[in-house]
Amino acid sequence: MRRAASTEQTDAFLKLCGIIGGEELRSMPFWSRCFRRLTWLAPNILLNLLAASVIATFEGTLQAVIALAVFLPIVSDMSGCSGNQAVAVSIRELTLGVIRPLDFLRVAFKEGSVGIVNGVVLGILLGLAAYLWKGNVYLGGVVAGALAFNTVFSVLLGGLVPLGLKRFGVDPALASGPILTTCTDMCGFFLVLSLASAFLERLV
Repeated sequence: MRRAASTEQTDAFLKLCGIIGGEELRSMPFWSRCFRRLTWLAPNILLNLLAASVIATFEGTLQAVIALAVFLPIVSDMSGCSGNQAVAVSIRELTLGVIRPLDFLRVAFKEGSVGIVNGVVLGILLGLAAYLWKGNVYLGGVVAGALAFNTVFSVLLGGLVPLGLKRFGVDPALASGPILTTCTDMCGFFLVLSLASAFLERLV
């Protein structure tokens, strides 16, 4: 029983990493392994282009405040890591039968609470780093606010997306990652650049 549960968790982890079918060994045929990985990686190009389109919309702001280019990937990555933690917990609880696809409100409350606390702490830390680097309190505020809000969004999304996918018969371990990454990137880029646009005169 314990071994079966361990196997299910291992398969779920591999799927989350983009291994189609949840199982791969290096003894498998070379082209089969390539195909398994590309099936997940190739569509990610389109998803990343969607996220990049947000940057293109605020090209003028980014050119005016070059320092923002440093913080865009940081906000995206930190939020994504927070969201992936929530995804992992939801998938594990679904696998163990601790939660059901209909437990949206309970998961949203618990993840939202964690997301708010972690978002505020991480936002303050990154905002302080931005202020110490550039000596601009508005830059620090923009970065801090963007990371805080995006972390809350990412944690909520990471906790809820696996439940929604499971509800509609889609494997959450396979599809949660690309959805979370794309949405987190788009939201993070939008928050940083839109907030920066609103305070542009104070940033240049």
